[in-house]
Parts: sequence; C-alpha cells; structure tokens
Amino acid sequence: MPTRRDFIGALAAASALPALFHSRFAAAQGAPAVKQLSVVVGFPAGGGTDVIARLIAEKLRGAYAETVIVENKPGAGGRIGAEYVKGRPADGSTVLFTPAFPMVIYPHVYKNMPYDTLRDFTPIALTHRGVVAFAVGPAVPQSVKTLQDYVAWARANPEQSTFGAPPGSTQHFAGAQFAKSAQVPLRLISYKGGAPALVDCLGGHIAAVVAPLSEAAPQRGEGKLRVLATTGSKRSPAMSDVPTMAEAGYADVVFQDWSGFLGPAGMAKEQVARLNALVKDAVFSQNVSEAMMKLGSPPDSVPPDEFAREVRAGWEKYQRIIKEVGFVAQE
Repeated sequence: MPTRRDFIGALAAASALPALFHSRFAAAQGAPAVKQLSVVVGFPAGGGTDVIARLIAEKLRGAYAETVIVENKPGAGGRIGAEYVKGRPADGSTVLFTPAFPMVIYPHVYKNMPYDTLRDFTPIALTHRGVVAFAVGPAVPQSVKTLQDYVAWARANPEQSTFGAPPGSTQHFAGAQFAKSAQVPLRLISYKGGAPALVDCLGGHIAAVVAPLSEAAPQRGEGKLRVLATTGSKRSPAMSDVPTMAEAGYADVVFQDWSGFLGPAGMAKEQVARLNALVKDAVFSQNVSEAMMKLGSPPDSVPPDEFAREVRAGWEKYQRIIKEVGFVAQE
C-alpha cells in the first residue's frame, strides 16, 4: 500500500515534469547559448562599424544571449579591441566585430603585433563587404569625367597627381595598386583618417582621394566630388552608375574587404554555426539591411568555413601587395 512518503515523492516528480518539458522545448527552439554576449568594437562609438554592430547586437538579444552589450575599445586602429578578444575565454561570450584591415593588413605593416590573425581567432560570420571609391575634387579639371580621363591627366601633370589616404590602410594599397596597374604617377599624401583627406580633396589641396563608399557618397550627391570608379568585383548597389576599376580596364584592382565577427581561437563548431546563422538572419532582416544599404554596405553572408578561407586569402593578398608596393613595416 503506498505510503504518505511515496505520495509526496510522486507529487514532486509530477510537478517537475512541466519544468523539464519547458527546458527541453526551449532547447529545441533555440534557447540563449550564453547569459551575456559582449560584442567588442575596436573603434569609437558612432562610427560606421559601431552602428552596424549595435544593429546586429539588438537582433542577437534573446536569440543567442539573454543580454547583449557592445563594448567600444578604441585605439591603435582597432588593435586594442582585437587583442582584448584574443585573450577572452572561447566560450562564445565575447566576440569581435571588425573590418578586415586590422586583421589582414596590419600584420604586414606593423612589426610588433599583439595577435596572430590566423592562429588567435575563430572566424564566425561575415556581414558585408566594403569597397572604396576613387574620387577627384576641384584640383582636377572638370573635363576629367572618367578614370581614363584621369589617367591621361595624371600622365600630363605628374606633379599634381596626388591622392589622400591613411598610410597602411585599404585605401592606401588600393590607390597604390591602381597606380601600378595604370602605370601613372600617383603620390600618396598621408592622413590620420579618411575625413581629413576628404576635406583637403574638397578644398583642392590634393587631386584625388581613395575613400570608403559611405564617406564619398554624400559628397558626390552634393556634386562636390566626382567618383570615377569603385573597387568591387561588381558595381555597388549604392552607386550603380559608377563603373568598377575592372570595368575601366584594371582587373587587378579589386578591393572589397569583409567586415564580420571573430571569436577567440578554439570556439566550438556548433556554437560558431549557430551564431553564424543568427547573424545572417540579423543582417537580412528588413530594418538592419535597409540601414546597412544606406551606409553603402549591402548585407552578405557565407558559412563559417568559407569566411575562414576568405580571412586567410585576404591576409595572403595583402602580404603580396605590400611587398610589391615596397611599404616598410612600422613600429
């Protein structure tokens, strides 16, 4: 005959069933993988990288983590943020959101790097590929309307043929590769950032600027800059009337560097796959994709293994270009 103790035990077991069912149901539906996710951005708040990181972070809240925060750790052109993530546990609670250049260019332009891109990180998800624009300002005659026109003008005016870009950046090496491919004199004028280079180009102090599409687009819209070409493998939806460098005859001037998420080395494949899928859903959601398009950054996505191959390919590409340009590593 059942005792009082047996009855209480059976009641306790029965009361636990709904909780157990809920736990298994939540897991099947994709319960949060971690309690808190920190998305580290190695640049100040308010910039393009930070804006996109926050848009995606909002979509990951609840789906991947109960709480998602964006941590800005600016300094050293993104290296401080990357170094911080390198040293965090590989448990999926800390990831880096970054453009490509701190990971694929800096290893070849700085002697003392605090991280090894190919060894210290787990590529997780690509979000978009950014291209740069080759644009001219009032220092170049209004008759120069195409890239071919510019090449002819630069050969006739070698002393005036200058372009502005931060040294050691994607813009720098895109300009240098164009000069090499077109066999034109194109002297770099170094700037600490893209904004001051644009200001000097608009003021007629330098002939041209190589700038991210998102920075060049507003000035072009106001008629202050003439964008002669972009560096993607195909025309940008944000500037569909502007030809690519390849269309203009310079097939080796293709620069469309990724931006995306990387975690510390050693992350579990299942966790990486889940985060990749959630980031893909985020960037193609209506409000995020519309915002990215306005920034000249059409959303994109590839599986983690393909992203890892792209990271390595970019690292190797810039290693070759930087050697060809003869850039001397700093620090």
